Amino acid sequence: MTFLKNDIHRSFEKIKAEEELKEKTREAVLKRLDERPRQKRGIYRFSAALAAAAFVLFFGIGSYQIYFSESSYIDLDVNPSIELSVNRFERVIRVSAYNQDGKEVLSGLDLKHKSYKDAVSILLKKIKKKGYLKKDGIISVTVQGKKSVKSSEIKELHTEIDQCVSGHEVEVYAVSKTVKKKSHHWNVSPAKYLAIKELQRVDQTATVETCRDHSISEIKDYTKKCEDEHGKDQQQGQQGHHRHGSHHDH
Repeated sequence: MTFLKNDIHRSFEKIKAEEELKEKTREAVLKRLDERPRQKRGIYRFSAALAAAAFVLFFGIGSYQIYFSESSYIDLDVNPSIELSVNRFERVIRVSAYNQDGKEVLSGLDLKHKSYKDAVSILLKKIKKKGYLKKDGIISVTVQGKKSVKSSEIKELHTEIDQCVSGHEVEVYAVSKTVKKKSHHWNVSPAKYLAIKELQRVDQTATVETCRDHSISEIKDYTKKCEDEHGKDQQQGQQGHHRHGSHHDH
């Protein structure tokens, strides 16, 4: 199952061309974008852009708006935090980093017009190569779409990541538009935003600013530590109250 598969069909219905010709052109363009670069990087970038331009020229200005309109967002957080904006054809149309580590990972990469699966795979391989992926680290991926994301789609993406970097804890889940908007306001990934909110539940002094440079794994470890300490305090308080009550009765 793929993201917003039905939207692909509906978008092409809006374009005035024969069905067979539309399908052949769509397949040719997407196949061109999927081809591995056998030439120099600069030439490949030009070829990918040219293929996208051919798509636009054939289908007209309306298709430009369709192709370059975000349909969903995939946010990847290891501690390098990166956002992929994906169109309804499952192609990456924009890439941005939430932090400096993310910028370093993106340096030298050209992910535009690639399928989101290829883009995630490329990112994870570089993250691992640069040493950001620790043995006990967490790979957090969130998906936010204009329409509801199916559990089968989440499972599919989870499997893709597991195959790419096995032996690491992976969490993939959908987030609401509200969570995405709030995390974007703080310029952190949705997964990190939610981890910080969970920490604030047990440590009211924690803020997004003080936590933004920490990995999600570190934030969750500290949250657990606070929860354990809070539990011990409650237990000691109950024991003290019990002793006090027993002494009073005596």
